[in-house]
Amino acid sequence: MVRQLKRRLSIGVLGVLALSLASCGGSSESTGEETTVVESTVAESTLSGNLTWWSDWTIEQTEAYIKVFNLKHPGIKVEYTRSDDGEMFDKFGTESKAGTLDADIVIIGWDGFSRMWEADGLLLKHPSVEEAAFPVELYGVGGAWHTYGALLEGICYNKDVLEEKGLEVPTAWEDLADPQYKGQIVMQDPLKVGSGAHDLMIETRVYWDDDVRWEKFWAGYGANKVVIQPSYTEAQQQVVQGNFGILGLCYLDYIQAAVAEGAPIVFVAADPVITVPFTVNIPISAPNPENAKAFVDFILSAEGQAEVANLVGQVPGRPGAPFPEAAKIADGVPQQPALGTPRAAAEYKDNAQYYVDQAKVWFNLR
Repeated sequence: MVRQLKRRLSIGVLGVLALSLASCGGSSESTGEETTVVESTVAESTLSGNLTWWSDWTIEQTEAYIKVFNLKHPGIKVEYTRSDDGEMFDKFGTESKAGTLDADIVIIGWDGFSRMWEADGLLLKHPSVEEAAFPVELYGVGGAWHTYGALLEGICYNKDVLEEKGLEVPTAWEDLADPQYKGQIVMQDPLKVGSGAHDLMIETRVYWDDDVRWEKFWAGYGANKVVIQPSYTEAQQQVVQGNFGILGLCYLDYIQAAVAEGAPIVFVAADPVITVPFTVNIPISAPNPENAKAFVDFILSAEGQAEVANLVGQVPGRPGAPFPEAAKIADGVPQQPALGTPRAAAEYKDNAQYYVDQAKVWFNLR
């Protein structure tokens, strides 16, 4: 049921991880790093000044959320930079060491990143007043980081393309290995984007617990001449534009903007649906720490969590928060927390290179 799904996502997606895995991220408008300023138009203010936000949400999601945040804190001018998680993680580490990091808030798509930053002393502890509403596993010691929600991963297809070519609708991960889809699948590069595509290899192996089945699937998937794109954004756009019929690994919240604009895209909640925890973090060197704390308090509040569901389309971590309408498609489908089981975590920690090597073989990558 929906409530059961929400409970699994809010308290079950969190592995006790310290992983350097590049996560999913993308924008329906562009790729790479972009900086934009969104200013409040409301007159009154309780706090004032600037807030620099590193976001891995889409541009549309980020700007919509800034508007509702500014209704609460109209005096804060928010400047955001959006990029994919792998790029953001690397930049965070490099600039932290150099003492040049300018972010006040970092939202990133993997709790393992936050655990690493916490262990390295790179995060400002903020025991938010909203923490009491969350399960303890959703935030770091002393409020060093907070998991505010999770996204769902499945398969997406362009129904117009499949109808035109007379292809069946995929309903399971293993359908991606069906020869009928040869040349019709696009996917982000697992060696460049990381987590999403890379994690799927680990999660299917762990979930099925059958290496013969697992190897047959991935070899068949690769044999379908999957077209690899440098980023998730580019892969998604190829399906939205009708250049391919299937997006092999699709992020439910990211695809919603295209669906809302009329794109003939359908999300398949394949068994298992992969759930990815997203965190909000304040760097210890944040130039505007009080404004950053206000942002954290807002996104964890009942109001802020409702907007995580309504504007961002992710499943809020706060029990009792609204459930995203689009995510109801996954109601009753088994969930697999991304690297959130002991075996999956161990596979990445001990055998990450093996999966890289296999991806190179199966998808002819370099």
